[in-house]
Amino acid sequence: MNVKTDREVIEGALAIIETENGWTQGTYCRDAEGYEVLPDVDAPGEWVRLRTERVGDGGYRAHTDTGAKPCSFCPQGALRAAAGCWSFGLPSAEREQQIDRLEQLLLETANSAAMPGWPSLPAFNDDSRTTQADVVLVLKRAAAHLEAQED
Repeated sequence: MNVKTDREVIEGALAIIETENGWTQGTYCRDAEGYEVLPDVDAPGEWVRLRTERVGDGGYRAHTDTGAKPCSFCPQGALRAAAGCWSFGLPSAEREQQIDRLEQLLLETANSAAMPGWPSLPAFNDDSRTTQADVVLVLKRAAAHLEAQED
């Protein structure tokens, strides 16, 4: 299990987000039909589609369908996918620390250009004013920051 560098993870997340339909608000990742997808806990590297159905007065039932494939990610989901967190089952403590560090970098980068700023990365991502271009710009600035640190 090879851990990627911070810059490799950021650049991988950027590649995921820049693809057509590569960004989403409100969830880690969605499939081509817009349903939320999650890593399959029983089969590392596989995905399940989460479907929520309304049943009766105010009741809901959730179920999952196997064989889903994500095509759009939020920044947090893109970071996890690029780092390989979902390919091998539960991520290691080292990967989780790396993701936490990179999420903080993205939040600081997003807030460096905004007033008053966002309290969290999901708040930035899910803000109705945030666009895919904003997310791409934040990832590019973070990659440039990491590249400057390497030099």
